[in-house]
Amino acid sequence: MNFLMRLPENFKEHQNPQLFEKLKESSLEKLLQHSVIQDYESGRLLVQQGDKPEYIYLVISGVLKTFRIDAEEGREATIRMLQSGDTCMEAVLFMGGPSPINVQTVNQSKVLQLPERIVKQHALDDAQFAMNLLRIVTRHYKNAMHQIEAMNIKSPLQRVGYYFLLKHLDAGHDNLEFELPFQKQMIANYLGMTPETFSRTLKQMKGLGIEIEGEKIKMRDAFSLCHFCDSDTASICDNHDKGSCKACPLH
Repeated sequence: MNFLMRLPENFKEHQNPQLFEKLKESSLEKLLQHSVIQDYESGRLLVQQGDKPEYIYLVISGVLKTFRIDAEEGREATIRMLQSGDTCMEAVLFMGGPSPINVQTVNQSKVLQLPERIVKQHALDDAQFAMNLLRIVTRHYKNAMHQIEAMNIKSPLQRVGYYFLLKHLDAGHDNLEFELPFQKQMIANYLGMTPETFSRTLKQMKGLGIEIEGEKIKMRDAFSLCHFCDSDTASICDNHDKGSCKACPLH
């Protein structure tokens, strides 16, 4: 039976994991024949700091997070928040040694687990798969640089505005409403601020034409967040080269 037939219909129709991009069907079948789909309850710790990494995890449904814990003070730092189609542990598998991060489900989740041995062998056998891994790791590195920059240079308002801008672009430039994909407390942790600071910053956003109703974000117009734009966000915006946005850094 084709492995992909066992995936939920909404995942097959709407998700194209970067890990599988441009793979031939025979290559994908070979990669997945030793992989397993697991259902996990909310709060399940899949990887603990110090564990030997065993899998790449692909989120089919639900939400996962990767994070580190300060051993002395017990504080948690969220590194990534993963939705359907996202993967994690690619870089860790090739680092050698124990995992520097934890991986945990945030809610009830369905996860595809690809074993380390299969991943490493397939990277040798299929150049496209190896390229996919490299592109994913490169993207994670770039995002980490943005996260470090935000926590050390940007104000809370700039951090939230930039995060909202990315979600707005994901939803489509002309869509004036979008849903926050994660709990506000988790987003605050990811952005390096307390829930109280995050709440105060959301109130500041209202002065910029941004209304927050629960998890729904409503924008006054499609350009309300453009002053948070930089060259990276401009490169993924459909309007960055049309001259319609005066705030675009490329004009």
